[in-house]
Amino acid sequence: MEVFVPYKVSNNFQGIVFFTELYWKTKKCFKDEVVLNFKETKVFESNMFAVLGCLVAGLERKGNKVRFIEMQESILNLFNTKKLIKGGAKKNVWKSLIKCQHFGSASEDDLSAYLEEKIFPDRPEINTNPQLKMAIQLCVAEIFRNAFVHGACRELFISHFFSVYNKKLFITVVNQGKSIKDTARAGSNSSVGAIKWAVENGTTSRTSEHNGIGLHTIRQFVQQNQGKIQIMSGDAVWKQVKHRTFSKNYEKAFPGTIVTLEFNI
Repeated sequence: MEVFVPYKVSNNFQGIVFFTELYWKTKKCFKDEVVLNFKETKVFESNMFAVLGCLVAGLERKGNKVRFIEMQESILNLFNTKKLIKGGAKKNVWKSLIKCQHFGSASEDDLSAYLEEKIFPDRPEINTNPQLKMAIQLCVAEIFRNAFVHGACRELFISHFFSVYNKKLFITVVNQGKSIKDTARAGSNSSVGAIKWAVENGTTSRTSEHNGIGLHTIRQFVQQNQGKIQIMSGDAVWKQVKHRTFSKNYEKAFPGTIVTLEFNI
């Protein structure tokens, strides 16, 4: 099977639709060859590697051989190109080629190490103040914890990138656990309603005490930072840009939840 990657893959509704369609097109592939053709692709935002890695890992576990072809130089430079072999890669493409971090357990020590060593190492071109750094780390930790605790996922993928040009940090967290609608205790007649319920103050999908900061606090920080949060869970997309919110449904569901955080640094 061959799937053509669009001209631009970014953190917007169209980008999420591409990955959702990729999942459904390849869902029944087993011990097959899946080719992603990048011939027309000019832009691929690096924080979306988490979604690509998540889906490719699932395909490879079902015995599929995944190949990337027709990659232009600007796209090649984003991947671990030294491991490319004649348009493909070694076994386990998602491990060898795609720049994303895999978490196979809910160990927050592993997450802390990733945040310190990968997202917040000393960068001469970017100076992040300690308060902002701590707030971002708390936001990512909450999304991470929700995926394992509420979503009951078995694994999770994270990717990020800094835009030095406009001083922004993008972080995407992906899992194929339960959707928010599947775990919400209220507002769950629709996927959009479930997400809206989940991001309100004082809500939780568990009866036990929850020690995280909550999605509502993340929303507040995003608004203060003039940033953005986007959530796709199941067949619903919800986002907040600065203080404005938007939501919509898609005809097909992503098998889990994708959360992207955008911060001004």
